[in-house]
Amino acid sequence: MDWKSIVKGIFLFCAYIGSAKLGMEYFAFHPMNLAVLWIPSGIGLIGCLFFGYRFLPFVWIASFIANKDGLISSHNGLSPFLLYLSIVLTASVDAFQSGLSYFFWTQKIRKNLNSTKDNFYFIVYVSFLSSLISIMILGVVLNSFGYFQSLSSNDIFRTLLVITFGDTIGIFITVPLFMAWRKLLWKDLSFRLIFWTMVFVIFQALVVYLFPYLFFLSFLVLIYLGYRFQIRGVTLGVFFLYLSSIMMTRLGIGPFVQPNIFDSYIYLISFLNPYAILAEFITLQYQRLLSNRFELEKKVYDRTKLLRTQIFEKNQAIEALHNSENLLSESNRTKDVFFSIIAHDLRNPLGSFKQITELLYTEFDTYSDSEKKETIFEIQKSASRVYGLLEQLLDWARTQTGNMPFRPTEINLRTVVSKITDQMLATIQKKGIQFLVEIPEKFSFVYADSEMIQAVLRNLISNSIKFTNENGYIQISASHEEDGVRIECKDNGVGMDSSDLEKLFRLDAQLSRIGLEGEKGTGLGLILCHEFIKLHGGEIWAKSEKGKGTTVSFRLPDPV
Repeated sequence: MDWKSIVKGIFLFCAYIGSAKLGMEYFAFHPMNLAVLWIPSGIGLIGCLFFGYRFLPFVWIASFIANKDGLISSHNGLSPFLLYLSIVLTASVDAFQSGLSYFFWTQKIRKNLNSTKDNFYFIVYVSFLSSLISIMILGVVLNSFGYFQSLSSNDIFRTLLVITFGDTIGIFITVPLFMAWRKLLWKDLSFRLIFWTMVFVIFQALVVYLFPYLFFLSFLVLIYLGYRFQIRGVTLGVFFLYLSSIMMTRLGIGPFVQPNIFDSYIYLISFLNPYAILAEFITLQYQRLLSNRFELEKKVYDRTKLLRTQIFEKNQAIEALHNSENLLSESNRTKDVFFSIIAHDLRNPLGSFKQITELLYTEFDTYSDSEKKETIFEIQKSASRVYGLLEQLLDWARTQTGNMPFRPTEINLRTVVSKITDQMLATIQKKGIQFLVEIPEKFSFVYADSEMIQAVLRNLISNSIKFTNENGYIQISASHEEDGVRIECKDNGVGMDSSDLEKLFRLDAQLSRIGLEGEKGTGLGLILCHEFIKLHGGEIWAKSEKGKGTTVSFRLPDPV
């Protein structure tokens, strides 16, 4: 058991004794000194709610200490042994009552007095029935020891009836107050509740003292406490209502004062019990309405949130479907381009290759050496075109399937361009093209895949040669940008109009043009350039004007 539990146990033990002394001092009537309001019955149940049946011995000790003085003062000549035996048995009845009320609580109460059904069982079983059974046993005990010898049967019945309701009220006003306020923090304490509770007590005192016949108006203030502060307000109001009403009746003030003290208490209890029960039930119904409203709002919020989630997921599914359709369309276009290249661009040179080889085979003996050499040269050109096209198809296929190896290293652009121009030098010289390389030393080194950049520059230079007139010029340049190096291939060739310019780098609008000397192309080279530059995280674009030439630029970002 931790120290908090020990402190709670000591507090309840002292509260039991203190409230018992208070009850016998201010709420008891003669000749038996039996209290009309027995708050310890509620404290005993609260102790059992904390500690279970283990708290019953502490109830017995506290009851023995509390009842000792009262029973000794009215012992009626009993011997010390019988006197203390009666005190022991009376304490045992009080412990039995706490255990019985706790038993009914465990059997009947399921939701800590949060529902009307729980409150009904609490009033009937926990409060009234446990008190009735205990007081009947107590009556037998006290009568057997002669404490009722001076009373008539009618007085005994009325006495037991009053103290039965006293114990019932003690449980009824104490336990709901404890359940409502047990988890209160200081920061949650409402000064408005304190204010209206004080107003309620003062109003009731003034009404009872000055206008007893208007006592029922305090019910309106009690209902307001329940409406404004829910169960905490009404339990606190009911607690003060009973305390003040019983105390004023005992002092002979109020609408319930009768010549006979029993009648006074019976009238008071008959009025206060339904009065307080009705106030608590109305408050519970209002609190339940608020709870249902909150649950309804929460359900609406949850349903709205769920609906929004479903709409969002549906939109995502639609977007994914659109993306899938776009990918499928792109795949279909890729397939169409692939078949187009195989059906036309690859078939033509292979067909030409086939015809030339067949002709050479059938006419080999009639050809002169020069004709044979020229025919073999044509075969070599066809084979070169087919090989170059197959290389492009292979590279393009690898970029589409993600199998293209990407190995960036530091490369020298000037060396790469020089290597490419050496391979194309014969064609450049044949057309008399002026080839310029303007790559400053500080921009000549870039971080890129060597083979890819060679393929890009080879395609760009080859296209420029193809569409540049004799004695034209081609310029390769490099310059620094904010986040990379910009490389340009510029010529003063035939150029192209805006409609053809828009088709560059697009798979769905393949542009196939014939060079100035009849060179055929597939348009696949520029698309491949676009894929290679994209793998580098860069971009490629072109500017052109009909009859004035074309400039193709690409940017390589700086390494991260």
